[in-house]
Amino acid sequence: MTDEFNIQPSSYDISSPFLAMIVSSEPITGKNAEAEVRQLILNIPDPSFVYVEGQSIGILAPPPYDFGNDHHLRLYSIASTRKGEGNRTELAICVRRCFYIDEVSGEQYPGKCSNYLCDAGVGDKLQITGPYGRHFVVPRNNTTNMLMLGTGTGIAPFRAFIKHVFEEEEEWQGKIRLFYGARSGMDMLYMNDLNDDISHYYDEATFRAIEALSSRPAFDDPTALGNKLEENATEVWELIQDPKTHVYVAGLRKPAKALDTALSHIAGSKERWMRIKREIYQDGRWSEHLYD
Repeated sequence: MTDEFNIQPSSYDISSPFLAMIVSSEPITGKNAEAEVRQLILNIPDPSFVYVEGQSIGILAPPPYDFGNDHHLRLYSIASTRKGEGNRTELAICVRRCFYIDEVSGEQYPGKCSNYLCDAGVGDKLQITGPYGRHFVVPRNNTTNMLMLGTGTGIAPFRAFIKHVFEEEEEWQGKIRLFYGARSGMDMLYMNDLNDDISHYYDEATFRAIEALSSRPAFDDPTALGNKLEENATEVWELIQDPKTHVYVAGLRKPAKALDTALSHIAGSKERWMRIKREIYQDGRWSEHLYD
């Protein structure tokens, strides 16, 4: 996932970092996008570094560090399949250039790791750790439906998922629906004029990507994705009720909250949706990875 995650560094083993080199750093949003997002392709030649779809890597930013810390670690979702980007030693991550507002002074400060990565150039070397976790897992049964709901750089693990399903799995028979929200067309990561990776799968009989653009692109509008779900209520509800459907939610926490509102409307009440969501979760068919 890909924006800087708020994490507790002590929770992650960083004792044996790998050395990675940047082989490509390209913008995947245009000049008029709400935020700069870059795709970095990293070469990690160590054969002991292996990963699967749905995992993240840690980036160790260089000093100076905040007072009391001896390192600065941020996690980024891997946007590549286990076969890499062209070869197994290379993987892609999405990095959104982040800024933070000091709650006391009101001043804006650059996010340390995201700006470090966005400013780094081809040939620069990085220390990475991991891989960590496995928030999303591709179902084993190829008749399984997958409902993917993403915002912002939350699209990264879905790119890996979709590429894995259509390039490496047997012919997928279940429905795959990706609902993705953004402020404008140039914010549609992997679905815009600079990079349209996901559009390569538009013609697949089982796959469809539904873009949700904000009607108020100049404002903080988290409702666009929820509105798009409600516009497709019949199909969404059929998928939700199907016991073969797995639901994946990724991206910014604030827009994701609007999903519960939309799905409550589709279900007929908040109580009914919460009951159904709990059943999906308890059945092991609900996965989410959200960040601030």
